[in-house]
Amino acid sequence: MSLPPPMAFNAELTSERLETVSQWLLDELYATEDDLSRPTDNGYTRGCTTFMRQRNRIIAEATSGTYPWLDLRNSNNDLVFAIGDVPCRFSNDDPSNPSKDAVLTTNRYQMEFLEFAVKGEPGRFCFVIDRGQDESAEPRVEFLGFTPSGEVACRWVSNTVCVLRLEGRQPLAPP
Repeated sequence: MSLPPPMAFNAELTSERLETVSQWLLDELYATEDDLSRPTDNGYTRGCTTFMRQRNRIIAEATSGTYPWLDLRNSNNDLVFAIGDVPCRFSNDDPSNPSKDAVLTTNRYQMEFLEFAVKGEPGRFCFVIDRGQDESAEPRVEFLGFTPSGEVACRWVSNTVCVLRLEGRQPLAPP
């Protein structure tokens, strides 16, 4: 079943804006994977660092003033930012079977917007960074809109991004 794009429900959620935020999230994912390639790194160190870098990137972009459509609602670890008047979250998760709170639950900064959602229409939005199930799949971002009852009502998928990765052991930067 094909779902409508988010812009069908809110004009603030243009593909250009969604692609911009998605690119920030993917840039930080790739940079973290490149930086944390020591034998002492694992999924946990990369996951925590990726999340914090993505969070900090959104905060930096929002406070830069470069994007008048981007605003912060909550800059804590449960970050909520707004595209226009639409509060959004992000998570590194599986969009088809999410398990993280940012995707599954409504943050208090999203609550007011969700209260005005019409039945069957999205009122809660989340960028979900999908790393794929196997190593050959390139990560992508899905932007999902959820109804008040938690059903997915709209979906947008980022453009495919090609990234050059250098295989093998990379020299560490000098101290």
